[in-house]
Amino acid sequence: MFYLLFKRNRKENNVRVILFYVIYCILNEAVSFYLQSIRSRYSITLFNLFTVVEFSFFCFFLYSIFAERKTKLSILGVWAAFMLFAFVDYFIISKSQEFDYFTSGIESIVIILLCIYYLYRQLKRSTNLMIYSTFNFWVVITFLIYFCGTFFLYLFAESMRESATFQKQYFIINISFNILKNILLCIAMTMKLSKPAIEEKTVIPDLDDDLFIRNKINSVS
Repeated sequence: MFYLLFKRNRKENNVRVILFYVIYCILNEAVSFYLQSIRSRYSITLFNLFTVVEFSFFCFFLYSIFAERKTKLSILGVWAAFMLFAFVDYFIISKSQEFDYFTSGIESIVIILLCIYYLYRQLKRSTNLMIYSTFNFWVVITFLIYFCGTFFLYLFAESMRESATFQKQYFIINISFNILKNILLCIAMTMKLSKPAIEEKTVIPDLDDDLFIRNKINSVS
């Protein structure tokens, strides 16, 4: 809804990535609810698939907002390494028998580090003093808050999944941060778009040319 109100005419990849991410989350929640209601074994597969798809969306978002080739290749390398890790863990180690909390925990750590890297790059750019009012900043902050809030859930989920108290707390915390994530993404849709994070080059004026122009002006006058 907020996309239609504020960004429906925008064709930038970073905006579309977040739009498709939200649509995928909605469809995933609907399908997983249905699979759980019929007690289908494929609900676990859907949860595990969501981890890699979510990570792919975020990496593609970062890929679209950075302009340097080296940074883009680094993001692709991180994405490829995580895909390989998730594949090995899912098909060889855990063998898709249950929800892979370990892979989700690794996803949270990597995304948190990528968010910190983005903020570090932005803080180095002295010309971007209004970074907090941009679309990209709010999206990154959204993912940073969400994964910081849910990271510890994945750490304890494997060892405490049989606890009814933990399951209740898990549900409350997870739902709360999901709601917060949706609110922050709505706010992001109202923000202005920023240019890709291109490294600013310091332009050093040519003093000789400047002195020549001044002397020419003085001689004419």
